[in-house]
Amino acid sequence: MLLDAVIIILRETLEAGVLVSLLLTIAHRFHLGARWLLFALATGLVGAGVYAASLATVSTWFDDVGQEVINAAMQYGIYLSLLAISLLISLVATAKRRYLGGFLMLTVVLAVVREGAEITVFFTGYLQNEDVLSRALTGGFVGLMLGLSAGALCYYVIVSLSPTMERRIQHVMLALMAAGMVGQATQLLIQADWLPSTMPLWDTGGWLSERSVAGEIAYAIFGYEATPTPVEVGFYSVALALIPLSVLLCRHFGFNARQEV
Repeated sequence: MLLDAVIIILRETLEAGVLVSLLLTIAHRFHLGARWLLFALATGLVGAGVYAASLATVSTWFDDVGQEVINAAMQYGIYLSLLAISLLISLVATAKRRYLGGFLMLTVVLAVVREGAEITVFFTGYLQNEDVLSRALTGGFVGLMLGLSAGALCYYVIVSLSPTMERRIQHVMLALMAAGMVGQATQLLIQADWLPSTMPLWDTGGWLSERSVAGEIAYAIFGYEATPTPVEVGFYSVALALIPLSVLLCRHFGFNARQEV
């Protein structure tokens, strides 16, 4: 069993698992069922296969940084979708359920395309060596089960809370995970030299390593980065503040707050 496979697949599935479990708690709260999730997963897996098969071409775009730019665009897209979800679950809307289901599907599709393509590419590198591939698949299965288990635990913990606490946790996690997506996207654009690279503001790797279990969980929930640059911190802070600020502004300018289900 390859430890690298466990760590890599755990990171990818943990982030996606926690995100999907959070969206499922919102769907449960608004009685949306799970049909939207099945459609989103199917669409996302097909998209991941197409994206993975096209990476050789995509990577040549934008002066050979196409993969970084496209991945960053998908992360920013997830942020905007989570921002819309946060607004929809906070404000009165006559077609709330229809729009909410659409944004839930969009978020899952984008997440599955990005994470699924990276997992596919990772395992493709072992196709020429059956023995290594077998160990990589075993390690990947362990990482997958750990990530899915964390997602399931997150779901059942949230839905077991009181309605008021459930709403609060959903809003907080939406804001943190959305900001984490922006942080990751910003890091990709720095790697692509689309944003300036500077010395990190701090280094917390000594007490919370990104490769530790706690570090992986922190990365999945709020995009933890041990050595963030000023640009990353700035983008993250703005993205984090924008969600509650948008809700407050919408309420202030004529949208009535609701007492939800």
